[in-house]
Amino acid sequence: MKSRNIFIPAIFGLTGLLAACGGSPDTTAPKTTTSEPEVQQVQAPTPDEQVAALDAMCAEAQSAMAARQAENSLFNRVGGRDGISKAVAETVRLHQINEPIKHLMEGVDPDHLTKQVIDFLVLATGGQGEYDGRNMVDAHAHMNMTNAQFLAAGSDLGAGMDFAGWGENEKQELLCAFVGLRPQVVTSES
Repeated sequence: MKSRNIFIPAIFGLTGLLAACGGSPDTTAPKTTTSEPEVQQVQAPTPDEQVAALDAMCAEAQSAMAARQAENSLFNRVGGRDGISKAVAETVRLHQINEPIKHLMEGVDPDHLTKQVIDFLVLATGGQGEYDGRNMVDAHAHMNMTNAQFLAAGSDLGAGMDFAGWGENEKQELLCAFVGLRPQVVTSES
């Protein structure tokens, strides 16, 4: 199964651009008016619609992702703890400067957060180790996170995995795991 690009906003942005352009103009017919051509506006999907699309995409890819994990753990395929560490460190760095979510990082020790997330992901991807941090609900309850903020954090995660050189299948698997955690971390309406 071919991996789909999980960054739904880019897909909708491209669709909007194509719709707005309306194809190539007919240069053989004379113009009878001097008014501007009417441009159709394509409304961008809401965060709730984007999350629903991600849920559907991840559900569709579930069997392929499970087969890959059974053949070789995600932990091994991304370079073990080192590959995870590189992606997480970049993700945490991006969270600190990403406008929609940087306020959620106020008062957070980035080094401690990085270590906790690395430990969590090592275990979650099939590696060995220990995680002594809080569960997802307790760790995120005070944030009152919305779907829009969740998507912003997911964008940072995608960029972190790109930075670490992860393959498309591996990015899809971790992003789908991230999407699966959404009900535990999103507590406010978008």
